[in-house]
Amino acid sequence: MSNPVETAWPAARKRVAAVFVLVATLLGGCSGDQVTVQPTLAPAPGRPSDLQPALFGISSDTLGWIVIDAQGYVLYRSELDANRPSRSACTGTCAQQWLPVPAADPIRVEGIDRQLIGTLTRPDGTKQLTLAGWPLYGYTGDRMPGDANGHGQDGHWYAVTPIGTRAGPTPA
Repeated sequence: MSNPVETAWPAARKRVAAVFVLVATLLGGCSGDQVTVQPTLAPAPGRPSDLQPALFGISSDTLGWIVIDAQGYVLYRSELDANRPSRSACTGTCAQQWLPVPAADPIRVEGIDRQLIGTLTRPDGTKQLTLAGWPLYGYTGDRMPGDANGHGQDGHWYAVTPIGTRAGPTPA
């Protein structure tokens, strides 16, 4: 099986790697229990003024293969959700902390099999993106791109991989 990012643009990889090295350098003096992933190869997410909805499969030094959005934020899945059929168990106050990723068309996809991308209709009628049937979420506890503070939260929230499985390792 080939590397999911082999088809990414080589020049874009260098730009994103440079950005993440800069972010890692800036965060180097920070302390605390926060987990920050350091992607090694990824397409350029774009400039804030022209971002389109996007999902990128990238390699992280700490979690392995993960999925980020156009702004570089790690995306998550919950073990309380279902993928066959797709169902979100995160509503109400949960959805205020774990932000459902809204479905968009078109969506840029790099490093992920587009056939794994889908949508579900939430109880409030909004559409949410899914990956291999699993609903996708952002986490309000991630303060900057690359943070993965939601990984392992409550024993059922995990960064998602480009094939929809949960990323590892699980925090202690």
